[in-house]
Amino acid sequence: MALALDEAVNEGKDLLQEAEGVSIVYDREIAPNVDDKIIDFQGGPQGGFSIRSEGPDNSCDSCCE
Repeated sequence: MALALDEAVNEGKDLLQEAEGVSIVYDREIAPNVDDKIIDFQGGPQGGFSIRSEGPDNSCDSCCE
């Protein structure tokens, strides 16, 4: 799975959600994999996206294979 910044939304293929004023667009096919996950973005030279689960086991091994 890859994450990127994009402005395009494919109406038939993508889902659009808003969280804290930020629009999140993702492919319908990965919806079960991102359900109940926290997607975060950190800027800067070493920044990027991270995906993690809520709760005691907050790794994302099962969603990012």
